[in-house]
Amino acid sequence: MNLAARATRPLLLTAVLAGVPWVATAQERQPRVPDPFSRGSWQMEVSLGGALEAWNYNGSREELSAIVPGIAYGLGKGVAIVVRGMLSYVGQRGPDGFVLGATIGARGRIYRGPRWTVFWEGDVGVAQADTLVPPRGTRFNYLAQGGLGVTVRLGTDLHVLSGLRLLHISNGGLAGRARNPDIETIGPYVGVLIGF
Repeated sequence: MNLAARATRPLLLTAVLAGVPWVATAQERQPRVPDPFSRGSWQMEVSLGGALEAWNYNGSREELSAIVPGIAYGLGKGVAIVVRGMLSYVGQRGPDGFVLGATIGARGRIYRGPRWTVFWEGDVGVAQADTLVPPRGTRFNYLAQGGLGVTVRLGTDLHVLSGLRLLHISNGGLAGRARNPDIETIGPYVGVLIGF
């Protein structure tokens, strides 16, 4: 073997080996399909909803409409933690009111389809109203909500979110039994999840 052939062999081998990681990396790169429940995923959430008093009227029947912004963080294994705010208009006998609240809770996957996911959710929190909510109640209340929903992927970082929520508003007897009427509502909501 001549000297020129021996000198080019290591250069050729180096060039081939240098190209291998690039080929492997290009083959491993797949289009990103984000999952709102995957570990380390962040989403901004905004939803609109309405609800009617379902039972336990306590002398008044309330209707609620709300805008609910939030932030979700995927913990992995089909679970996400969700922190939400809530601005709700409460139609009730007597003066209607606005309720400003905050909750923290979890959302968990029940079933995952090709572009959609069925989930459960549950939150607890606190709220402050500009009037007594409900009538004979207090301005400060505790919140508890839960429900079922579905997400549908529209784009790489965009999901539609919809479902049905049960909402409980009560002051937990802080002002005495005579001033602890509660609100128990059920209603639909629709919104978006935007990954970031």
